[in-house]
This record gives sequence, C-alpha cells and structure tokens, in this order.
Amino acid sequence: MTNLQRICFITGFAIFFSGCNQENTSKTITPPTKPVVKKKIKKVVKQPQKKHKAYKYCSKHTKVMSHASKYIKEEFDKGYFLEKDIVGAKAQLFLIESKSPSIFAKNINDALESYTSQYQLAKKNKCNLKSFKISPIAKVKNTIKTLEKSDEKINKK
Repeated sequence: MTNLQRICFITGFAIFFSGCNQENTSKTITPPTKPVVKKKIKKVVKQPQKKHKAYKYCSKHTKVMSHASKYIKEEFDKGYFLEKDIVGAKAQLFLIESKSPSIFAKNINDALESYTSQYQLAKKNKCNLKSFKISPIAKVKNTIKTLEKSDEKINKK
C-alpha cells in the first residue's frame, strides 16, 4: 500500500471508532406524571369481503376440451358412424379402453388425456362446465347404442 492509502485507511478507522465510543451525555430526567386513563372504545371494523377473482384460463381449458371432444367425434364419424359400422366402432372402442398401441387408439387416448386433464383443472378453478357434462367416449357409446337401436328396428321390419 502506498503512504496515501495508509493515511486514508487509518483516518477512516479512527473516525469510525471514535463515533462508536461516544456516550449520550444529554440525558434529562423527567419527573413522573400521573398516568392518563383512556376510555376503551370498541370499534367495529368490518373486514372487506374477499371478492372471488375470476380464473383467467377458463376459456383456454374449455377450448382445449372442445377441440379434443370434436376430434374424437369426427374420427369416429369418419371411420365408423357414416358407414354405420357398429362392430368396427365397438372394436375400436375396446382398443381405446384397453390402451392399445394402434395409431388410432393412441391418438384418441391422447385426446382423452388432454380432455381429462383440462377438465380437472377447469373443475378445480370453478369454471363453467355445463357444456361438458358428458365425456367424449360416453358420447361415442351413446351413438353406438343409438345406431344399434335403429339397426334393430330396421331388421325387425
């Protein structure tokens, strides 16, 4: 260290420690006074009611759910319902429920997984789920039942 740095360093320490050692010599003694008795006034404080903030991602969840539901419906419509292939639809439904590695079943299961996860998030955050009361697979099962009933009516005649 140079001499100038040493002088500044020692001066800084001296100022710092001399300021810490000073005692407060201006103590004044005040005579005791009578304690002031205050009347206790109870104030009723109304707590502000917490307003339920609307969850801002409800539309995102419902959009994903409607897309997944629409995808499942369209795939079954194209593949089975337009041709009224009830046996094929039942077979594909079995493959989907048993998590088959076929491409069709994987795609439908991925859409169902997406639908279910978004549904759970939306339900947890109290979103409006009135239009999603029935799952897409339940809708497919209902369509199969409807086609079976109409097929039975045609065969009876």
